[in-house]
Amino acid sequence: MGRREGMKRILVTGITGTLGRPVAGMLRSLGAEVRGLSRRPGQDFQGDLADGSGLDAALNGVDVVVHCASNTRRLGRGDLPGVRNLLTAAGRAGRPYVVFVSIVGVDVIPYPYYRVKLAAEGLVEGYGGTILRATQFHEFVLGGARLAARLPVVFAPDVPVQPISARDVAVRIAELVDGQPAGRVADLGGPEVLRAPDLFRDYLRVTGGGGRLVPVRLPGTAFGAFRRGAHLAPSHRSVGERWADFLRARTGG
Repeated sequence: MGRREGMKRILVTGITGTLGRPVAGMLRSLGAEVRGLSRRPGQDFQGDLADGSGLDAALNGVDVVVHCASNTRRLGRGDLPGVRNLLTAAGRAGRPYVVFVSIVGVDVIPYPYYRVKLAAEGLVEGYGGTILRATQFHEFVLGGARLAARLPVVFAPDVPVQPISARDVAVRIAELVDGQPAGRVADLGGPEVLRAPDLFRDYLRVTGGGGRLVPVRLPGTAFGAFRRGAHLAPSHRSVGERWADFLRARTGG
């Protein structure tokens, strides 16, 4: 990529988020012209996926859209209308190539947020875009450990995890952006399959947390699927940053 002849102009939604930031940085480092879309002021384009405002201006002249925006705190509330609005606006803008980031296991785990992601995948597939499913980000696991460590007793879900760096996902997205629409591509998993209680224990050790850690087997069909590893991609492991290295870099431990 390069702003020279043939360079791509790329719109990244959710550019201030956990994935959007490294995606934008990666693409810019490769010479792409990146536009940021966010509901917050201060980005190249301010817009709202929920009502479609600002999307036409943001998409004008764009070759590729990398859709990273998601309302994770509210289990994807508003995400599906947002994808519809984005794809409708993309149709008006000449149908730029769309790359959508999803999660491994959304088709087999009956978790509300995953159902939203699966439905969004269907919309992107119908549009003719590319879908990349990844396992849980290191950043997501770290956030869970931080929240749990605030309590005197640290509860950790007794499930396997395959955490991956958001930056490593950004590397794969950059590869897809340079290609052609491909539907659902191979899943992307972290370099190792571990257990959530062990990762929480690592966090307590490096931060000096003194809470007693208790592995918890949560009830329900969704968490049964998590316990069976339906959210893992062991045959598609990346060679990127491992959990211990990520934790050390983030905590200085």
